[in-house]
Amino acid sequence: MDILTGIIIVLVVGVAIWAFIKFALKPAKCAVCGSDTKDIYRDEKDNIISFCKNHLLERWEKDFTSSNYDIMIIEPDFVHYPYGYLYATVDKLKEWQYTKEDQGNVSNILDNIKGKVCKKCGSRATVAYFNKEDYEFPHFRKISSMPVYFCKNCAVKKVEPFLRDSSKDFVEGLYAPTNDRGVYHIQEF
Repeated sequence: MDILTGIIIVLVVGVAIWAFIKFALKPAKCAVCGSDTKDIYRDEKDNIISFCKNHLLERWEKDFTSSNYDIMIIEPDFVHYPYGYLYATVDKLKEWQYTKEDQGNVSNILDNIKGKVCKKCGSRATVAYFNKEDYEFPHFRKISSMPVYFCKNCAVKKVEPFLRDSSKDFVEGLYAPTNDRGVYHIQEF
């Protein structure tokens, strides 16, 4: 191989690397306003949608408050687990290989929401809320404190400031509740 061929190969490889970096690593665009973002939303069918922080939170609030299912919430801890806020059904916990005790405790907590009233407004409770200090990651079976019960609207008012104040991007996703009852917890990966 002569010097000219070597130079051409180096230039072609350099241009290919530059093109990859420029196009593959550029931020996505918000599906609503078109601004650059790294935040992603996982809808109830696990489709990934890019949103800026404001539109991400608007979509999450809409999907959360319109859910017909009871939900357990672990207060987000974005200092230690900053990249996602998952929603998992008991079946999803089984798929992710959480222990039977973890699955059973989540199921029992969800069962116990029925008949409770919202701490803030007195309407029917649909959310069991736990402070992050009550949750020893990743063991749902070790939650021994009593939850605070909220309706979905009051739960949004409790959780939304944590989501808004997170300085990290939701690159692993802010999840919508699926079509079954479940638990919101931090991203463990």
